[in-house]
Amino acid sequence: MAPFVRHFRSPRGSVPRSVLLMGGLLLAAPLLSGCKLLDQRTFNPNAGKPPHPYIPPAPPAPPPHAPFLAIAGGTPESEYGPVVERAAKAALSRKANVLFIVQAFAPPQPTPDGQAQALTDVTNHLAAVVASHLEKAGAQPIQIEMHAITDPSATKPSVRVDVR
Repeated sequence: MAPFVRHFRSPRGSVPRSVLLMGGLLLAAPLLSGCKLLDQRTFNPNAGKPPHPYIPPAPPAPPPHAPFLAIAGGTPESEYGPVVERAAKAALSRKANVLFIVQAFAPPQPTPDGQAQALTDVTNHLAAVVASHLEKAGAQPIQIEMHAITDPSATKPSVRVDVR
C-alpha cells in the first residue's frame, strides 16, 4: 500500500489526498464536458417524441362525366346544328320528359362590365342558338334550362348540354 500512497503525495510535502483528487477532477472536468452521454436518442433521434400518425391523402375525385353535347365558340352553326337536332331527337325518343340543361361558359374578363358583356354575348350568340335547335328537334321550351357562368379555365366561349 505504501507504493500506492506515494503516488498521491505531493513532491513538496504531504498534502491531503482529497485536495489532490479535487484538483485532478477540476482539471479533467473541461475534458469530460465535451462528451455526449449515451442514451436512447443516440441510436434513435425520434425516441421520446410523440408519434405522428400517417394520414393518407384523400382519394382523387372521380372524373367529371362527359357532357351530352359540347360546342366550342367559333364553330359554325351549320356544323353543330344538325348534330344537336339529331342528339335531341334521340334523347326525346328514349325519354319524353327529358330536361336539357344548356350551360354557356365565358372566359373571365378584366372588368365587371366586360364580364357582363361576355356572358350576354355567349348567351345570345351560342346558347340561344343551341336552344332553338333543341326546340326544332321537338323539345318544349319548359324542357330547356339555360345558365351562363364564368369559367376561369375557359380560353374561349363554349356551350355544354347535359340531359337529366
